[in-house]
Amino acid sequence: MTGERQVRLRLGTRAVSIPAGKGREEVRYAGVSVLRVEDGDLVEQTWVPVGTAPTYADDEALIAAWHSALRWSHSRSDA
Repeated sequence: MTGERQVRLRLGTRAVSIPAGKGREEVRYAGVSVLRVEDGDLVEQTWVPVGTAPTYADDEALIAAWHSALRWSHSRSDA
């Protein structure tokens, strides 16, 4: 292991199954995955949901997750 760390952002959607009437309904919503990758392997993923009209709070949540991942990418490897 070289300890090479990368941070990747990926825009996508998630699906959640919820109870609805006598069955279930699938709800899809948009968000950003903040991926922490070391030596090509995914080691952690943080999901930050965003609405169709992102708010200041949405922006701040994404910035905080991204900042944390960037700090991780520049820290020493645990290996």
